[in-house]
Amino acid sequence: MDAFETELMRRSPLAACVLGMFDHALDDQLLASIWDTHRGRCYQDVLRFEDFLRLMRDALIHHNGSAHKLFVQLESRQAHPVDESNFYRKLSHMPVELSRALLSQCTQRLSELLPGVVVKLPACLDAFEVIAGDGKAIKKAAKRLAPTRGFVGKLLGAKALVAINLRSGLAIAMSDSLDGLSNDVPLVPLLMPQLYDLVGERPILSVWDRQFDHLTTLALLAARPQDAFVVRMSRSQTPFVVESSVETRDAQGRQVVDEIGTFGSGKKAIRVRRIRLVREENQGEEDVMLLTNLLDREQYAASDLLELYRHRWDIEQVFQQVTETFGLSRLIGSGPQAVLLQFGFCLLLYNLMQIVKAYVAEDGKVLASMVSMYYLFDDVRTELTSWAYHGNGQWPRMQRGATELIQHLRLLLKGSWDPIRYRKQPDKKPRPRAGPKQWLEGGHSSVQRVLEGRAKAVLR
Repeated sequence: MDAFETELMRRSPLAACVLGMFDHALDDQLLASIWDTHRGRCYQDVLRFEDFLRLMRDALIHHNGSAHKLFVQLESRQAHPVDESNFYRKLSHMPVELSRALLSQCTQRLSELLPGVVVKLPACLDAFEVIAGDGKAIKKAAKRLAPTRGFVGKLLGAKALVAINLRSGLAIAMSDSLDGLSNDVPLVPLLMPQLYDLVGERPILSVWDRQFDHLTTLALLAARPQDAFVVRMSRSQTPFVVESSVETRDAQGRQVVDEIGTFGSGKKAIRVRRIRLVREENQGEEDVMLLTNLLDREQYAASDLLELYRHRWDIEQVFQQVTETFGLSRLIGSGPQAVLLQFGFCLLLYNLMQIVKAYVAEDGKVLASMVSMYYLFDDVRTELTSWAYHGNGQWPRMQRGATELIQHLRLLLKGSWDPIRYRKQPDKKPRPRAGPKQWLEGGHSSVQRVLEGRAKAVLR
């Protein structure tokens, strides 16, 4: 780098961190291996896979998911590697196996850079790799393909079942379906082998929502003898025969019923533990019932498992941030395969920012959950845009090992914590329940009449 680029990096530490981490995660040798293994019948000529991914990165970060704006900018300075239509065609034919491998293998490289545990879980679960899983329907598919143009209504691009590591907060694997209306449960058999490959012999404790409490699915989640599950129980007709029951109170004084018994009947019946948190009826909230095969009440307290299930909401926050912050609300491609590749790449971008957030939290000596991802990424986008403008779109690439890169990240992000801009607002604000909507007579009125109470409403 020359003196100008060095000074530009010094003044744009967040951008320098993100670019350095992208070079580490999107290592040319790793990407070549992923491409050769999972490319199927696809081929590369002028536009290589690693360059294709960097174009997608720039479209998501700089242009809010618009590849057309990216190519207009590239063409204006004669820097486009291929015609824009070639980019879209390559995107539409990417195999889904390649999207899965891109997420899992690049996240493995990124996880080497984590400064420590992001989320602290109960100590009794230290022996497990704790995973949360849930499905995500990818919405707002554009009707650009000829067969989709004649319909009125919204289209789903695809469906993905995602697993996140609850300690690191990173999305580590996904299984998928090209049909966005498909159910999440049939995607579990495709996800579990990926998790086995990632964690090796380490036991897995997986946390799931209520639709995964089917006996066949529970048997799959505990297919290996050392694995365990915590699944919210739906109000199904599956019988549960109680053998023993213990009642306690949680920290808020609510009743907790801890039962051990047999769930189901016949050959598929399994012995499980049912934990029921009794909520107040006047608050309109239903009881929380969990099923788990961790039968030892002394080793795995009911309060710890209830606290663990509360962290399952973390995956919902991942989906929200990936959609709203990282460009998934605007899909680059129109076909299911293109949608899944963008979704996997957005998850990878989220993982990268999750690590940056951990370093910023470490610098500010606060919990990572206190750092606002939205404002942090907004500053990253601003610095990257400035760098692209002043550096004429050229990014200096420097290959560093994991240890060297960790030291470099800490040096760049020293003093980066901003207690005003980055402090996240608490999530536990009480939200008043919205009352019934009123329809204005004639379909309209004026603000002044509403304020004065003179606006007329009709019942519907």
